Amino acid sequence: MTIQTRQLSSKYNGRKGGRPKSNSVERIELPDINLVILTPNQYGSLVEKYGYEFIKKALSILESWLAHGGKSSVKYIGKNHYAHFRSDGWVVNTTKREENFSAGE
Repeated sequence: MTIQTRQLSSKYNGRKGGRPKSNSVERIELPDINLVILTPNQYGSLVEKYGYEFIKKALSILESWLAHGGKSSVKYIGKNHYAHFRSDGWVVNTTKREENFSAGE
């Protein structure tokens, strides 16, 4: 599988208290994933840690939340989402729960 990357616009970087403006930040491009931002290295480490199918499901859960989450998700659009994949984070826990339901059926 090849991972396509693209550079982020500098308008998403360098906000007050954020990282400095730079056009050198790359992000992965996956089918049906438009709002989730991860670098190729971050994506690779997540696939290594959790597995491809698990991360595919977790990315779709996070993508759905960003697209339809309302006011709470708006502040995360345009930022890197690697922190959402902590082992005790809601994205990972939700994915585990959904996998348990589908495995139990």
